[in-house]
Amino acid sequence: MQQTETYKLNLIESSDPFLPDALNENTRKIEEVVSGSLGDMDERIKVFEAKRFAYGSYSIREETLTIPLGFTPKAVIIHYSTNFAVYTALAIVDELGNMGHQLKIVEGGFQVSVLLGSTYYPGIYNYIAFG
Repeated sequence: MQQTETYKLNLIESSDPFLPDALNENTRKIEEVVSGSLGDMDERIKVFEAKRFAYGSYSIREETLTIPLGFTPKAVIIHYSTNFAVYTALAIVDELGNMGHQLKIVEGGFQVSVLLGSTYYPGIYNYIAFG
């Protein structure tokens, strides 16, 4: 009886007696390889599922607005544009956004504020958040 190169599976020849032992040994070898591969795949899926992503839009109608995401992001980018203004901001966890205290990450989402005396652009803001 010969064997395959990679997994050493039994190759039953026409002159071999037909016994289930060779087939059972092949099945055990295949199961070892597959269960090892599936275990690795399970770990990769767990890592992938741990990553979060959200996008959407909001409108500022009040002084402070909290956008709930269902997870605490590691980074948030907001963007606003009209014919007269373009505005983009980034906040990274444990750091203030590039617009000071106006954009910050909070537990379960992010918060935007309109500071008194600052320029305020009413309208729709788009965001993307990564967790």
